[in-house]
Parts: sequence; C-alpha cells; structure tokens
Amino acid sequence: ILSSEPVQRYRDHTADVIDLSWSHTNFLLTASVDKSVRLYHFSKSNCLHLFKHANLVASVDFHPLDDRYFISGGLDKKLRLWNITDGRVKDWAQAPEVITSTRFTPDGKYAVAGLLRGQVYLYEADGLKYYTQIACRNRSGKNRKGKKVTGISFLREVDDKSERSEEHHPSLTERLSETGRSVANLVATKVLGNPEALSTRRTDRMLVSTNDSRVRLYGLNDFCMIRKYKGHTNNSMQIRARVSESGSHIACGSESGHCFIWDVDPNKNRLKKNMINKQIQSTKDKSKSTDYFEASKASLPIVTDTLFFPTMTVRESLLTSKEMFPLSLGMDRIDDDFSSAAILTLDYDGTIRVFVRKTCIDNILEACTPRGGTMA
Repeated sequence: ILSSEPVQRYRDHTADVIDLSWSHTNFLLTASVDKSVRLYHFSKSNCLHLFKHANLVASVDFHPLDDRYFISGGLDKKLRLWNITDGRVKDWAQAPEVITSTRFTPDGKYAVAGLLRGQVYLYEADGLKYYTQIACRNRSGKNRKGKKVTGISFLREVDDKSERSEEHHPSLTERLSETGRSVANLVATKVLGNPEALSTRRTDRMLVSTNDSRVRLYGLNDFCMIRKYKGHTNNSMQIRARVSESGSHIACGSESGHCFIWDVDPNKNRLKKNMINKQIQSTKDKSKSTDYFEASKASLPIVTDTLFFPTMTVRESLLTSKEMFPLSLGMDRIDDDFSSAAILTLDYDGTIRVFVRKTCIDNILEACTPRGGTMA
C-alpha cells in the first residue's frame, strides 16, 4: 500500500510545514510557518514557485475544479485567492480573527475559513464576498466562547443520475410538480444566486474539527449542526478529522496516541470490533459512540493526522498480493467497503503507520481462496 522510500524529498521551507494540498493534476501546495506557500509537482525535484505572505500561513487549498487557483489563510487574518499563472493575489478578504483552516466547498463556489474562536466563515469564491458564518462551539460550559478550528472537510453524496445506484430514491425537487419545480428554481436563482444551488447544496455536508475535542457535522442546505462526534482529545494540536472516500466513516487522531473512528450515520451498523489488526476498544455512550485503537508508542504519543486510503489503492494492493492471497479468485464476490479498509496515521515523532481492517482481509479470504469455497 505504501512504498518504503519517498518519491521526492523537498527541503526548501525554513520552518515547519503546517498544511498541504494536492490538486487533481498532482501538483502540491505547502503552507509554512516561514511565511510562504510553495508549489511542487511530484515529478520535479525543485520548487516550481514561491508565494510570499506577510505572516505565518496556517492553511492552503487548491480550487477543486480549476487548479490555477488556490486560497491561503493565516496569522494576518487575510483570506487570499491566488492566481498561480500570474503568481499574484486575485482577491482577498479580511476575516475578524486569525485564520486557522481554509477549504473550498466541493463545487468550488465557496471559500471557507475556520477561525481562532470557532467561527467558520463562508465567502463566495468569485470575489471573496462574505456569504454567511457558523459558530462551532457549545452553548454552555468552559468552551462556550469557542476554540480554534483545526480542520474542515466535506462529505458529498452522488447527485448525478448516471452515477446513482439502481435503487434510486428521488429527491425532493424530483417529486415536485412542474409548477413546484419552477418555483424552486426561481427561489434558487433569486435567493441563492444559482439555479443549481438547491440540488447541489442539499447533498453537501461540512465536517469541522475544533480544539474543544469535538468534530461537528453541518448541513450546507441550512448550516445547522447535524451531529457531534467526540471521544478523542484535541486541546491544542492542529488535528483534523478525515472522511472515507465513500463518506461512511470519519477518522481522527488524538493527543492520547489513539486513532478514533466514527460512523457518519451512527444509526447504521458500526464497524465491527477488532476491525483493525490491532486491539480495538469501543465506547458505548450514545453521545460519543466510537471505535479507537492505539496508533503511537512515542514518548509523546500524539497522533497528528490520519487518512483513509482510496478504494482503488486498497483493492489493488490487497488483491494483487501474492504473499497474502496467492489464489485470488472471485474478486467480484467481495462485499466490503474498501474505502474504510486501510488507515494511514502520523505521530509527533514523524512515524507513519498503516493499519488494515481485519474483517476486510477475512472477507477477501472468504471470497477469493479455497477457504471460501470459490475454487469449485
């Protein structure tokens, strides 16, 4: 799954690198404490461009549809939209607090900035005009004033008819009459400024990680909180929750040295115990139902980041392993969510580890080897 040697090593930054962003064309942006963002391509050994900033850069993100543009934010409270071709700022917006996390929405229409006191500001990507804001904090208690936003991720359901499963459940707009659809489109055009916004925003959800040891899920149709996930410890580090490719599970590091996993929808079946080839523990409390396992044995056991491997990477790695599955047949019979089968973790000592879900391997053995009876 992971090569033993790096493809490239870059040593251009003079201080810690805080954030990374990959484009769909394999370009890489790095944000650093040295007040700069650098552009790389994995096939080149040198830095392609240097984007200087006035102060520390905390976060950076490529535009999801047009990688000629990216956003950055940091200590100077400015959200900047950069044009890579010109090497200069195209637009900028002044935020009320230090910017600690930035992301584009999946459709690229909004730039999102997470701030020092738990606020999340949304700006229109075209011109960086203020759109709305969310307060990611508890209503009472010691953290009611809000804590630093450490990460923003997005979940997006497939809304294209060509990509839907055979068991299709029509959306609200599909159930409306012709007159109703006309009214809905009029509202989307006049109020939201985009005739497609009603259907697009209905499917998007935003995941926000904060330094009060909470991960919150918000709907982008009404910007209300859908669910809160807790159990991990994130009081001071820039730890961010990640979503599996299928959108079914969330993984997050912890200052306790563990990796925590939640079902996005806890009403569905949770991952089985012993799902990773490590000892798994579970909490049963309804407010923080989660699975977790130890992912660091460092002297300072902090899991700084986690990442689900893409489905294609896991499938190709496991099913082409001659050592593990020498008689791999019946691959089409494997019933498993490969997007949650393998997790990469990083700790404070710089160690990278890969964990594989045991039930995934069991399912492959069951379907692809004589143990599963598929040789007959």
